[in-house]
Amino acid sequence: MEQISIGSVVKLKSGGPQMTVVAYGTKLKFGSILATTVEDKEQVKCQWFDSSGSLQEDVFPIASLQL
Repeated sequence: MEQISIGSVVKLKSGGPQMTVVAYGTKLKFGSILATTVEDKEQVKCQWFDSSGSLQEDVFPIASLQL
């Protein structure tokens, strides 16, 4: 089974746009994101373009994503 890693294209299991994993990360208070080069086995930072073409990013639990 293929694992999610940096560069993987993923989607939320519940649906939504395709997103690219860009870093392992931790979500901090007030919505800021700390991207790390150290592998956090539980969370990844993803980027995607919304319907208006704006780049978005957020941190998601790996368990909520699928390849």
